[in-house]
Amino acid sequence: MKRLNPLQRFALLAFVGIIVLTTVWSKLSPWISYPVAVISKEALEQTASGWVKQVHIAPGKIEVDTSIGMANAQTGGRWVELTADGDPGRYAYGFPIFLALLIAAWRKGRVWRAALGYVVLLPFQAFSICTALLMQLVLATNLDLRLLKISQGQLEGLAYGYQLGSLVLPTLVPFLLWLWLDRQFVNDVLVEAWKKTVQPKLMSKPAAPPPPPPPPAQVIRPADGPAEISRNTSISLPPRQ
Repeated sequence: MKRLNPLQRFALLAFVGIIVLTTVWSKLSPWISYPVAVISKEALEQTASGWVKQVHIAPGKIEVDTSIGMANAQTGGRWVELTADGDPGRYAYGFPIFLALLIAAWRKGRVWRAALGYVVLLPFQAFSICTALLMQLVLATNLDLRLLKISQGQLEGLAYGYQLGSLVLPTLVPFLLWLWLDRQFVNDVLVEAWKKTVQPKLMSKPAAPPPPPPPPAQVIRPADGPAEISRNTSISLPPRQ
């Protein structure tokens, strides 16, 4: 059996690690993601005080009481205040991805890197859950700016923040953070293994044949001119009778 090179071994370990650690994390996320709920509670109460009255948190749950009220057919015509709830661990799955990459690198200092990565990822995860909760309120009002008491630009900014927090940050930030913390491993092992894999393939390619030489230039000689008339030639006339 062919032995795996460092690049292939890292990719295999990272793939298996992501599956295993994500499965374990899904069981422990209510407690692992509790700090995300704490940060989100403070952020919502401080930055969205015009909407948020109070935030309740518990392991695996965050609930927002708002001052946004509405009355429609769904509420039976009664004026009710909206609430939003969610799971703080919903956008915290980037940590097991980061941890799997860290373990697959198999370098010294994994413990402090894992602890540092966990702390650094918390504000990004809180941003994702906060924008998701606020977007939940916006959708509940059917994008009614009058009820929300915000401008169109603020609404568009919130929509872009929600897309960023739900689609980009949960996967991109853990990967970039790992690249930064394990940059020596990336340069010394992965890049070198990639070079050893790619360079032989480039060297084995047959060299392109040289272009054919240009055809010889055709020498065009001028056509022969009229024959030179000898000056020594004389014309004899017949004698007169």
